[in-house]
Amino acid sequence: MALDEKTKREFLAGVCTAILLSAGCMLLLANARAGRWLENGTLDARQRLAQNKDHADKRIVIIDVDNASLETLQEKLGRWPWTRRVWTEVIRYVSQGHPQAIAVDAIFSGAESDAVDGEFARVLKQQGNTVIGFTFVQTHMEQQPGEQDAEKQRLLESHQAVGRGPASDIDLAQYVPNLPIAQLSANAAGLGALNALPDPDGVVRRVALQYQYGGRVYDSLATRTVQQVEKQPLSWHEPNGLLDTADAVVGGRRIPVDNAGRMLLLWHGGRDVYPRLPMWQMICSIYPDQCAADVEHIPAAYFRDRIVLIGASATASYDVHPTPFDPVAPGFLAHAAAMDNLLHGEAVREPPPWLTASLVIAMAVIGGAILFLQPHLARGLIFLVLAALVYGVICYAAFAHRHFAVPAVAPALALFLSFGGSTAARYITTGRQLRQTRGTLERYVAPQLVEYVMANLDDLKLNGDKRELTILVSDVRNFTSMTEKSDPLQIIALLNDYLSAMTEIIFRHNGIVDKFIGDGILAYWGAFTPQANHADEAALAALEMLTRVEELNQQWVREGKDPIAIGIGIHTGFAIFGNIGKGKKMDFTVIGDAVNLASRLEGLNKEFITSIIVSDCTRERISLPMQTRFLGSTKVKGKTVDTAVYELQGRASPDIASPAISGVHRDETTEKKVI
Repeated sequence: MALDEKTKREFLAGVCTAILLSAGCMLLLANARAGRWLENGTLDARQRLAQNKDHADKRIVIIDVDNASLETLQEKLGRWPWTRRVWTEVIRYVSQGHPQAIAVDAIFSGAESDAVDGEFARVLKQQGNTVIGFTFVQTHMEQQPGEQDAEKQRLLESHQAVGRGPASDIDLAQYVPNLPIAQLSANAAGLGALNALPDPDGVVRRVALQYQYGGRVYDSLATRTVQQVEKQPLSWHEPNGLLDTADAVVGGRRIPVDNAGRMLLLWHGGRDVYPRLPMWQMICSIYPDQCAADVEHIPAAYFRDRIVLIGASATASYDVHPTPFDPVAPGFLAHAAAMDNLLHGEAVREPPPWLTASLVIAMAVIGGAILFLQPHLARGLIFLVLAALVYGVICYAAFAHRHFAVPAVAPALALFLSFGGSTAARYITTGRQLRQTRGTLERYVAPQLVEYVMANLDDLKLNGDKRELTILVSDVRNFTSMTEKSDPLQIIALLNDYLSAMTEIIFRHNGIVDKFIGDGILAYWGAFTPQANHADEAALAALEMLTRVEELNQQWVREGKDPIAIGIGIHTGFAIFGNIGKGKKMDFTVIGDAVNLASRLEGLNKEFITSIIVSDCTRERISLPMQTRFLGSTKVKGKTVDTAVYELQGRASPDIASPAISGVHRDETTEKKVI
């Protein structure tokens, strides 16, 4: 739809406002808890869609104390927790295969016996590459530091990290270390923290590589184990430039972390990504004579160059940490995923704040621009959906192929919110002009034609267009003399009845009533329905107008009123139609020589004593069988070429229509007048 400059400016201002508001709201959402929750949901979906078990490190194997192991071994080992002899024998057996490292997701904090603990310590020392877990536990107990606490602190400090970078802070006042007994800690290859750092929704997506406690930094179980494999400590890359980031470095590989040193895990799948050997099968492999003959034994050689993680998934272990794949996943899966990421430097990189802000603003601009540049709302919705789909594909492709978490929720919502706000701006601004246009049209056009026009406004030029139209001008004969001798109220009532009846007929034939000039009517066809034969519609309307006048005359005579007669002139030619005027006074009308000629044809009815006169142009375009009479060639004032005029007498039977003259029956006379 053609918009005036004022409406365009108002619409543009509304779109800009919608863009700014949607971008501002989504930037606030992106940094709010609800926004992070939504973003994490899309991140989980991308993790599940992009999972590829083939990319998991085949060296990592898990020995799992599962429910079946507790049930199977209960008779021999008793109830959980088991004696440390079990761990001693399992580590001894696995070590015979020469694994690269063994990580134990368990805490041996209390003494069992000198013999048992001593044997366990000797195996750890002899094996030399086993990392044992410890935790920082929250306590609300007020206690004075004693000799035992000082010993624990010295023991913990002996295992502090070599490399130091950004670390997750553990409050010294609220947490205390829960360490393995000194005998085991001293002989293990290292200690690694087991603390999980779930997101506010309880799902483990990020893990800390190091923890800061009491001014010192300590490695996590995964970090310490990978360092054991790589034979070098974790180091840190300092950012150099605006686009550079602070990353952890292991074996020359950079691993993206956030400001707290947390790594966003790249999961390769759920529970079955890494081989899981049940503990009962390990016990049967160590003591084959204690199990059935058909049990498959796992030889120690299986663990050559492997990274062995020993943990528990049994319900009794109470070690459940939800992941993007499983709401009740065992905690060792996060340790395994962290080891895998560190070994390959492929953790998920999170976007910097400036990129999130840029994408939110860009998508808000796109949402507003779609509606501003695309006038059709339906097509605009198609472009909106396409833009959202393209952005979704970009988010997924960046994650699947580059392990980059492009922010999805806030920019996508900015796109839709901006489009919705721009739609509201369009309704307020251009919608107002549409409503004004509809109001104008409904005064002159049939309701069904109004619906057609409003549905095709974008293809119409309401501010001015030139097109071939059929113009009809009608007038009441001797109306001035009637007003002189009749009561004014009666004249007004009669005129209202007449104009109402004529308007209804014109509307029924898809015509447009341009204006009433006293008792005269100016109507036209073809402005909004160029595909229709507007000459046919105008001719049929004129004939029906005469018939309706006869019916009104019969009614008026019965009421004691004088009958009337009308004259109609019809011409087909090019005319200009659209909004004429400026400011407070505007009119939607039609102007041009075609209008003047139709008016003069109407006046010629008095001289030829006829009711309907049509021009030769109109007659040639009439396709319906019509009875006409040639009145002669006349010269129109201001024209140098004669105009042939005809009386339109009525419908003709198809069998008498001349095929050579478009179905119009021609009865010629020769008479010449000057119009």
